[in-house]
Amino acid sequence: MSEERYIGVNVPNVDARDKVVGGRGYPVNVALPGMLHGKLLRSFYAHARIMSIDTSEAEKLPGVKAILTPDDVPKKKFNPIYFMPVLAHGANHDMEILSDVVRYAGQPVAAVAATSVEIAGQALELIEVEYEELPAVFSPAEAMADGAPRLHDYTDNNIAKHPFFETGDVDGALAGADRIFEHTYQTQRVHTCYMEPRMVVVDSDANGNLVVHSSNQHLFGLREKLAFVLDIPESKIRVIKPPYMGGGFGGKLDIGYIEPLAALMSLKTGKPVKFVHSRAEDFITGARNPVKMELKTALKQDGTITARCGKSTFDAGACATHGSTVIMVHGLFGFMYTYNCPNRRWEGISVHTNNMISGGFRGYGAPQAAFAVESQLDEICEEMGLDPLEVRINNAHKEGEQHPVFDQTFTTYRFAECIRQGAERIKWSRRTPPNSDQGALQYGLGMACVPTWTSNCIGQPDLYEHSGALVKLNPDGSADIATACMDIGCGQNTIFCQIVAEELGIPMESVRMSSVDTGNVPFDAPTHASRGTYAAGGAVKAAAQEARLKMFDVAATMLEANPADLDCREGKVFVKGSAEAAVSIREVAARADSPLVHDTAQGPQRDSTSFRGTIIGVSSLNPKITPIPCGAMFVEVEVDTETGQVQVQHVVYAHDIGRVINPPGAEGQVEGAVQQGIGYALMEHLQFDADTGACLSGDFLDYKMPTAVEMPGRIESIFIESNEATGPFGAKSLSECCLIVPAPAIANAVYNAVGVRVRDLPITPEKILAGLGKL
Repeated sequence: MSEERYIGVNVPNVDARDKVVGGRGYPVNVALPGMLHGKLLRSFYAHARIMSIDTSEAEKLPGVKAILTPDDVPKKKFNPIYFMPVLAHGANHDMEILSDVVRYAGQPVAAVAATSVEIAGQALELIEVEYEELPAVFSPAEAMADGAPRLHDYTDNNIAKHPFFETGDVDGALAGADRIFEHTYQTQRVHTCYMEPRMVVVDSDANGNLVVHSSNQHLFGLREKLAFVLDIPESKIRVIKPPYMGGGFGGKLDIGYIEPLAALMSLKTGKPVKFVHSRAEDFITGARNPVKMELKTALKQDGTITARCGKSTFDAGACATHGSTVIMVHGLFGFMYTYNCPNRRWEGISVHTNNMISGGFRGYGAPQAAFAVESQLDEICEEMGLDPLEVRINNAHKEGEQHPVFDQTFTTYRFAECIRQGAERIKWSRRTPPNSDQGALQYGLGMACVPTWTSNCIGQPDLYEHSGALVKLNPDGSADIATACMDIGCGQNTIFCQIVAEELGIPMESVRMSSVDTGNVPFDAPTHASRGTYAAGGAVKAAAQEARLKMFDVAATMLEANPADLDCREGKVFVKGSAEAAVSIREVAARADSPLVHDTAQGPQRDSTSFRGTIIGVSSLNPKITPIPCGAMFVEVEVDTETGQVQVQHVVYAHDIGRVINPPGAEGQVEGAVQQGIGYALMEHLQFDADTGACLSGDFLDYKMPTAVEMPGRIESIFIESNEATGPFGAKSLSECCLIVPAPAIANAVYNAVGVRVRDLPITPEKILAGLGKL
């Protein structure tokens, strides 16, 4: 089209009003007639064997309809995050619906369904469980030590996964280096803190078919995983897509205990069964893995990196789940894949402990890696007297290069522009050396980069990252979009409507998202890996393009024109260059949707000159190689040398976005990332009892997150448009990049302010005061 009306402009969020007047579309608000309410009995031991469970008293309680124990559920072991086609690719199957062995404090040991939440809670108190307590280990070092209890039969020294990668001649590069730097960094366990808790409602019929409503981030993955765990055909499960969800951030990618338990209880009772996590239960259901990262970097005197070595030790928790995959993304895309160096070596160790099971979290291992890599780069530049901006630019890849490790070309890559524009905006030239002696309040500037990132999980089997969509043009000129991609708060619904409105030349208010489920919509991979706009949006655009061509085919017969000579805009199809030769899209859609015309002599018959059938566009895409976005974050902090408090004052984030489709939505992604990044850097930390392993963080009063008080006064986004040819309207991904970098940028700014280098997150006042010699 010659002029774009809906791309790159501010448009209202299409579901904003529905959310603020009650949010009926949130999954947590699903309520079905006769619905039962489920609750889980959880172990207070971190490691124990269940000797017996007595449910007799609970069964007598009026209103209790079903109780399940380990003896009542399938014993099939599974990994809750994997598609079935990926099962042969290194998955650790070590989780059970209900197990006879408890491996972390809070693990479910029984489930109750009752006519009310209150009755279900009362029933839990009546269940008697006899345990044999077993030795527990709460750190990777303890778990790998000789004589440590073995948590799973398939492991040696409790190691769930032990990948190793090397390119080039690392030892030779180390031997010939001018300088070698070695540092160790540590990150903590934090939660995604989505506002809507994890939930599920499962209904069943007399034939054993299941209908599932869930806050899961993957429509088809939930169906596949549930079918696998319950050992039933996928065709017997229908998963309903919610209109929108109250956040996810990767924390709702997998199935947990509640989905199969709700299904089993519904099949047992013939009633719909609903589980909703409390905040305390959510806190022990998936979190970002803690990582210890040991780095060794070799350089020439001019700052050219000649060798990069890393060793990452992950606390996977009681079961591997995401611990098998986060560690790979962390090592490959968070470490080896970043700066350009021919000699790279990385070793990862994902270790089982008696801590909670870790999960997915926005960035998927890269924030931990970036904290280490970007902190060490600043330390190196400080020691060698080098410019930290130029060192990063000079050691980065260049546009047009082929990546030396991965089969991927840097088609559009504006890394240097991100750094230079961000530095100019925050006035980097005013940065001075650290100084903690000139008054209580000190100010510092810091920065960190994400030189390369990739969405869509490249390298996975073709089925995994597939996207599909359907666009239907209605007789009244409106359009419906059907896609399995979830809107988890990132505004995908609005972006999809913008794409379709632009392609079909109809008003935004004439486009709507359809109600869909796994039975009537094309397959789509999870809403994860920054793939919503690029991959799913690309599928929506392709479907709209097909509908547009069909619309032109019908309009051509009405205008007596060649379809190739047509265009559409403002609700009309017209011949290019002729304002008079036009027909409304509503007329075109109505003509296509009316298969019969009336002839008084012969009766109803088809009109071969105008009938084309309902206008529907369907797409099916599998982006095998995805474009590489990059970004740089600059922050200014204020550090109180008397209290150790850090306040982030100003943030600038520059990103190679390809093309902005929805500016306020993109800015919202950056602002949300800054909030999560400040929490990760300065305050967030799930707390656990050192002796029992029990989680002490029960709600948002116990778990400190940034509020409006802790947020910066200024957050500025710079979107550098490189117009990626493979993306919808030139777009690339954004969401994860802007969360990968805040923690190291803040750590570097704190050092610049007061000369205290904190290598273990979070950067608390106590650590700063200790570094200043005041504790």
